[in-house]
Amino acid sequence: MSYRQLKWLILIIPTLVIGLWEYLRHQFLLPYISMELGNWLSPVIVFIVTITFLRRLFMIYEHMQEQLKTEREEKAILQERERIARELHDGIAQTLFLCSVQINRLKEKQPDPGWTELDKSLRQIHDYVRHSISNLKNPPHLSSASWQKRVEELISQFQLDTGISVHPFFQLNEANLQPKEKVELFSCIQEALTNIRKHAHADHVWIQLTGNEANWCLKIEDDGTGFQTDPFRQSNRFGLRIMRERVQEIGGTLLFNRMAGKTQLVIKKSCGNMSSH
Repeated sequence: MSYRQLKWLILIIPTLVIGLWEYLRHQFLLPYISMELGNWLSPVIVFIVTITFLRRLFMIYEHMQEQLKTEREEKAILQERERIARELHDGIAQTLFLCSVQINRLKEKQPDPGWTELDKSLRQIHDYVRHSISNLKNPPHLSSASWQKRVEELISQFQLDTGISVHPFFQLNEANLQPKEKVELFSCIQEALTNIRKHAHADHVWIQLTGNEANWCLKIEDDGTGFQTDPFRQSNRFGLRIMRERVQEIGGTLLFNRMAGKTQLVIKKSCGNMSSH
């Protein structure tokens, strides 16, 4: 039912009810109902019948209004994300690229191991900025596809690009995740796969999402080389720090483990986490 049709029905139904009642009263009910009683019953019947129909119509109308409001908000969010992505691309990303070019020139003139380390850090920052630009332009919560479908597409592209086998298992229904949780978990999975591709030298990755609405766990494992030290203490691990902040924003905890030759990234959320956050 369109918005225009809904407005016309709201206007027409009371008129139709009054007309139908008056026709029935004068054609068939006059021998049984006096004029005085009929006049008294008219507003009561019209009110009951009109409320019965209009209540449903008003519910539909309110739902349509909410949908329209949501669409406007999402459009505004998307426009803002595109603006930020454009500024990142035109400003920070290009500045980082120019800095990298200048460092390479300095390396040629004055060879020094420090230049190489600085250039490596700049390239990592540049990659992360480009990754952030991609996320801004393709927000998972504004896609028509389901959250799980978006994750599966991400996994398929990762396997195609790297040749690394990914084994997903989603026991938790995505309907039990809040919209913000879906956004942050998608970004965390994306960042984890990026780190595995760059650093882990893995052959297999396992992604598991289990639990319920109040208590869930996302576990990402790989059979790569793993971390030699605490990854959060390494100065160039910008993505991991931001990932931890994302998890904290949804009331969760993030842990790294090394068990049985596998590196585990574990993101958990429980009612206890929410109450203490």
